[in-house]
Amino acid sequence: MAYTFKLYISDGKEYFEYSNGQKTIKKSFAFSQSLMDMLYLDIWSYEDFFKRMGENLYSLYSSKDMKLVEEIKDDLNTLSKVHVYFEFLRLEWLERLEQAEKQDFQNVLDLLPRKQLTHIPMNISIIQRQLMALWNHVLDILSPDEPIQKKMADYYNPKRDRRPDSPGIFEFQTLSMSFESVDKNTFTEVLYPKSIYDIIDFFVRECIKREMRFRVCKHCNKYFALTGHINTEYCDRPFDSTGRTCKEMGALRLWEKKKAESPVLKAYSKAYKKRFAWIKYGKITKEAFYAWAEKAREKRELCIKGGITLDEFQTWLED
Repeated sequence: MAYTFKLYISDGKEYFEYSNGQKTIKKSFAFSQSLMDMLYLDIWSYEDFFKRMGENLYSLYSSKDMKLVEEIKDDLNTLSKVHVYFEFLRLEWLERLEQAEKQDFQNVLDLLPRKQLTHIPMNISIIQRQLMALWNHVLDILSPDEPIQKKMADYYNPKRDRRPDSPGIFEFQTLSMSFESVDKNTFTEVLYPKSIYDIIDFFVRECIKREMRFRVCKHCNKYFALTGHINTEYCDRPFDSTGRTCKEMGALRLWEKKKAESPVLKAYSKAYKKRFAWIKYGKITKEAFYAWAEKAREKRELCIKGGITLDEFQTWLED
């Protein structure tokens, strides 16, 4: 199996294009999304997959049991659905396994290095800590108001004092880049990764080169890119099973705060809950309630704008 895997950035989006020699798949995300997803991925929850693949590879060296190959493939397929970076891992190792089979699994220790798989959770965990430190010092909108290039130079200064428990700095590596046409309108740099770490490296340096700014979401406490209004405080990540985003939850939180502070909104909320409960006890029909609620919202807005007094609004609500 001759696979291809490349990625690039165009018009504010990141693109992943890969093929197993038969079918080509193209995925796109908002720029920096995949990196942020990897930054907060609970990698240790997938440790068993990597351990199992390592154990199966160790047994495969001597047994040449094709059942073990299928089990490794199943784990690779599962991981590829967890994060798009693991799609590269899947394709890379499917090709390795295919080549090993052609060799009848002779002299495959270099071709199938099991530690390259079993060390992934630890390596990713270390990188996550390193990137959190880098973001905190350089790309966080609340970090010192200095040019990003200066902050990078200061952060990577070998004389910089670092705490003993520091995860160390993120080390940039040499990447295999191309400069080519990716569609009829775009000519850009393209990465052909040799490992999942190359993919992480590529997006980290692109965030820095493009001087992206990030903020910690006030709801989920995760970094998100500031691509629009610089004062945005909530991200667009889905937060609950209903699909509500942090931004929507933030708006709800703001409404609740205003409601708690505003006597107009407090009076409206109390009357709304009271009448809504009447439906359950048969004191009002749903149709009558929704008609009242629409009128109540009009009165609420009128009161907020000063068209009627709070006493007049409360009297109307009690009628």
